[in-house]
Amino acid sequence: MKELKYLLPYVVFTALSYYFAKNGLLFSSPLVYMGLRFLIGGVILLGISRKLVFNRDIIIFSLLTTSSTILWAYGLTLVSPSESAVLSYSMPLFSLPIAFMLIREKPTRLEIIGTSIGFFGVIIYSLPLLGGFDLVGILLTVGNAVFWASYTVMYRKMKSQDPIALNASQFLIGAVIMLSLSPLDFRLVPTGDFVIDLLWLSILGGVVTFLMWNYMIRMSKVNRITVLSFSVPALTMVIGVFVTKSLPELLSVLGVMIMFIGIFTSRLRRGISFVRPFYNNNRPR
Repeated sequence: MKELKYLLPYVVFTALSYYFAKNGLLFSSPLVYMGLRFLIGGVILLGISRKLVFNRDIIIFSLLTTSSTILWAYGLTLVSPSESAVLSYSMPLFSLPIAFMLIREKPTRLEIIGTSIGFFGVIIYSLPLLGGFDLVGILLTVGNAVFWASYTVMYRKMKSQDPIALNASQFLIGAVIMLSLSPLDFRLVPTGDFVIDLLWLSILGGVVTFLMWNYMIRMSKVNRITVLSFSVPALTMVIGVFVTKSLPELLSVLGVMIMFIGIFTSRLRRGISFVRPFYNNNRPR
């Protein structure tokens, strides 16, 4: 699978980023934290690309990524990292119709089945967590998933663009938006822990993960790549075991297994049936 070299670092860095983001929000408001994250990421990528891109699609793309990030961060103030991961990864369900409407990318039957199985796994995984869910946190995080699905489709639409310049532009536009809004909700305690959280989320959880996601979307259909993202809540559960020093519920483990069945199903190729080819090749002529 050609996307594997990007998928593995993406999954690891993204899963860990939920915990760095949650910790960083103890010292900063979401607008300040994410605005600084985008500013650092944009400056790094601009230093590499030495150019920015501004057009209608970039503006729309930047508004989508910024909206997704703001909703995710505010949702994360109300729910745990594992809960945020579960809710965020409702994203593949939204990417199916959005990809069809915006870029006429029609999902195959196996991709639809795989997405449905994977999302069923997310539901099973989340059942032990339902008692502590905050309704506002749920709505904010699911809203983030909708915007994430939308900007993922935009990535595919702009696959001919230089990914480094593209992401540099959207990071800097997003930074301007969030830092301009930050006086509405300003809080910043610049401790050493906060600096570590910010650097992780800006570089490995920002520059690297956005680029990895962009490269994967450039390589394959939106629906095939988004199903792979179910790997993130699965790894988030494993990380949670070490962070909380407690074993996951049996339903959570079952949910993870179902997620991976969904991923495997979506990656199958059509025509793996042995009965139909045999029948077609040996029927009387």
